[in-house]
This record gives sequence, C-alpha cells and structure tokens, in this order.
Amino acid sequence: MPKDERISSILNILETHQKISVKRLIDLTGESTSTMRRDLIILEQAGKIQRTFGMVSLLPDSNIEYSSPYRLQEQVNEKKLMCHLLSKIIKDNQAMYIDPSTTLSFLPPFLKDHRNLNIITDNLRVAVKTGKMSNIHVFITGGELKPNSDSIIGSHAIQDLAMFRPQLAIMSCSSLDMNGAYMANVEQANIKRQMLANAREGILLADHTKFKNDSSDYVKLAEFPAWTTLITDRKPPIDFLVRLRRLNVKIIYPNFKNNPLI
Repeated sequence: MPKDERISSILNILETHQKISVKRLIDLTGESTSTMRRDLIILEQAGKIQRTFGMVSLLPDSNIEYSSPYRLQEQVNEKKLMCHLLSKIIKDNQAMYIDPSTTLSFLPPFLKDHRNLNIITDNLRVAVKTGKMSNIHVFITGGELKPNSDSIIGSHAIQDLAMFRPQLAIMSCSSLDMNGAYMANVEQANIKRQMLANAREGILLADHTKFKNDSSDYVKLAEFPAWTTLITDRKPPIDFLVRLRRLNVKIIYPNFKNNPLI
C-alpha cells in the first residue's frame, strides 16, 4: 500500500479510537512492525499523534477529517448560505458531480425548482435526498463505505466516476491557502481530482474558517485555477481576493444587505 494511503488509514483508525496500542494498529492495517514504526514517526513529526509506552494517541488539534455527524453540526448556517448561492448558478439540464462533503449535504433542498438535473455523487446523504426528487436523476458510485462518513471511496468509486464528463465538479475542502486547497483524506482527494479533470468547470465551496495563511492539512487537492469559481460565506481576505482575481477565478460571497444569513 502506498505511504499516503497507509497514513490515511492510520488517521482514520485514530479518528474512531482516539487512543490505541501499536500492536492493535498493526493488526488492523496489516502493516509490518518496521513500516508501522516509520509511519508513526512521520505522523509524530507532523504533530498529529503522540506515542507513549506502546500506545498511540491522536492529538486534539490534529488536522484530521472529523466524522460526518460532527462536521454536520459545524457552521450549519454558513453551509446553507453557500449552497443557496451555489443553486443560483446551477442551470436546468446540467450534469454535475457532487462530492461527499458535509457542506454539499445541505444542497438538495435548494435544487427543488430546477429541471432535469443529473447528479453523479459518492455522497450517500445527497443521493438519498435527491433520489426522492422527481426533477433529478441520480447516479451513485460503487465502492467502499468510508467509516464514520456518508462517503464512498476506493478504486471502484474512481472507476465508476471515470466514465462521466459532467459540466460541473462541485466540491469542498478541509482548508485552503494561497497555494491551493487541501484535504485530510488521500482517497477522497484522489476522487475529487479525477472529477476536476473530467468536468468542464470546477466549483469550490469553503466557509471563512477554512481560509489559512499556511494550511497544515497534508494532502494537496489542487491549485487555483483548477476551480473557476469559489463560493464562500463572507468576503475573503484581501490577499486571496487579489490572487484569485489575477487567476480569473470568480469569487461569490453574499451581500448581507440583500442576502441575509439563512
């Protein structure tokens, strides 16, 4: 297994267990003792874990991808606002990829007045909600259900998505800085890159908490202008505005006089 996938697997296990023995980690991942030792050293040097007496603990401020139920409760109004803004630029008869982010899980209610939409997704929550809407045709990928998540990952998901060439690839990220957007999960990043490459246009949604001067999420998703549009919940920092406008990236954020928070 490639190093990035091993690291992601260890972080996913620690997200669930918080503290676990090295022996149990080896049993769960199938890694050799020497490989596990090297991977844990990498994570320790990155400030993501602490090792003590044969145990591994996840540090509380590690930049991991937290569970879906936890993230669904964060910045709810901001996520709804961004989805509302997104719905205004989605056109009837379009085909689009929607990623498994909790941000996009709030999108379906804003699509009820659109006509003949085609949605390709690895987001179970979006698939269930839009599957009940007569104006939307839904394709959901095969693959492996990611633990503590509503997302589908793995090689089967990538293979299924490879056949599609949608107009839009719509996604969120864990964080972004002047150099691009980042994820805390390798497999989800790989799927999103696939769809960015396949789609005619990429749209990124990121609330104000995700803007960083120097992101510490360890998987780089892509650089601007891979996305031609950025949607956020408030005016971004001036350095982001200047840089993205130079790259001809359209930036959409609310005018609160006319668009109060939902």
